[in-house]
Amino acid sequence: MQNLIQIHVDIGALSLDVHVDFCNDMVVLSGENGAGKSTLLRCIAGLQKAVGQIHVSQEIWLDSSADFLLPTTQRRLGYMWSEAVLLPWLSVKKNIILGTLGVDQTWFDKLCEQFEINHLLKRKPLMLSTGEAQRVSLVRALYRKPSILLLDEPFSAQAPDIRARLRMVLQKLQQELQIPIILVSHDIEDAKALAQHHWRMREGKLLRNGEQSRQ
Repeated sequence: MQNLIQIHVDIGALSLDVHVDFCNDMVVLSGENGAGKSTLLRCIAGLQKAVGQIHVSQEIWLDSSADFLLPTTQRRLGYMWSEAVLLPWLSVKKNIILGTLGVDQTWFDKLCEQFEINHLLKRKPLMLSTGEAQRVSLVRALYRKPSILLLDEPFSAQAPDIRARLRMVLQKLQQELQIPIILVSHDIEDAKALAQHHWRMREGKLLRNGEQSRQ
């Protein structure tokens, strides 16, 4: 299934200009700080105003020529910020299922086991380490089975052994859900292990959209 991102936005000194189409694959996005990686994710999510077109899973999310903008709340997406954003007054479990109707217990249990957070479900976010909070945020982003998953440095706080396991888990889930995942990372090992496409950004432009075999 083809997805389209064709957007332009000026933010201070950054001029983001991206035109790319892609399938339901794993995309790793790399580049220097300030290149526009996180801004691109925010534009896709509708959190940053942009001009152009965004089509995801046969849905139109943005079409400036028709003056159409689908609100973020109506976009079926999973988003993980570079820093865990969890509600401190809710337990881990309630953070994950917040805003959903009922609990898909089988799916919930599967995610919690695979991302190694079963022992954390009753804790509040302030009781979590940075790595634990990051894994909780990953589960929350995946729990609703989104049509696209946007991840900003999702493994940055993980120990090397856990990071390797999480790469495998994410790869298997992407194949199961058959959704596009755009994963921002500075770690070249993420690209080597995961990327079907490796996008590199510099000064708001995509330099290359190359295919890469998984290791």
